Amino acid sequence: ACQKMIIDEADGDEDVKNPKAVEFNISHLEQIPFDQTFASRGTDVSSVCNRISLALYKNGEKVKQINQTTADSNFGHMKLVVAEGIYKVVVIAHSGEKNPTMSNPQKISFDGKVTDTFYYSEDVELKDGGSYDLTLRRAVAMFRLIISDKIPSDVALIRFYYTGGSSTFDAVHGVGSVNSRQTEPKYVTKEMQGKSGVFEVYTFPRSDSNVLKMQVTAHASNNNVLYQKNFENVEIKRNMITQYKGCFFNG
Repeated sequence: ACQKMIIDEADGDEDVKNPKAVEFNISHLEQIPFDQTFASRGTDVSSVCNRISLALYKNGEKVKQINQTTADSNFGHMKLVVAEGIYKVVVIAHSGEKNPTMSNPQKISFDGKVTDTFYYSEDVELKDGGSYDLTLRRAVAMFRLIISDKIPSDVALIRFYYTGGSSTFDAVHGVGSVNSRQTEPKYVTKEMQGKSGVFEVYTFPRSDSNVLKMQVTAHASNNNVLYQKNFENVEIKRNMITQYKGCFFNG
């Protein structure tokens, strides 16, 4: 069978001595289900993510990166040939529009937008080839806003602006690595107007912060602010949902 492998353009040509073919398989995802349709320890990574990137590091330098999307028939199964040695193996599974920047395993960035994200990071001695089954941990916390009153017909956008988390991930320590100001716009369609709504945003919790300062604004089509709510000290924790529910437009 034909295998499709996409190699990051930033990869250098490694001097492969005693090359070994190795395969990494995503076997489990650690997750408290953010969506009730998913099992608590799922094996189908394509049900929660549409991109996977695997990077190998040696002596602190990235030597290889493979990127996959759900369009690849072997999604979740990554084969490559490497020289014998001890590598830091980092896997990122997410649903962003682009592949993450993984030059530094402690500062992995996602082009500003954070989605539900899972990771693996371990030092592995690759000397005999073979196959490795990996369990990925969830890297993010979710903030979920449940608006119980009806969204007015003049609301075209709901914007979340929040601080206290991070949009850059440290896969070595499993925490956010930058003090970020995150902005997430949620566009309101005609079908959503006149109904209640549920909106979700993500962040990588930092080791020095376990709360978010959240500002939520509702905008007209000309971007004028129609409604605003501020939430202070929103507690967050990796692999957990912090849920706020109530009337947003009517007090």
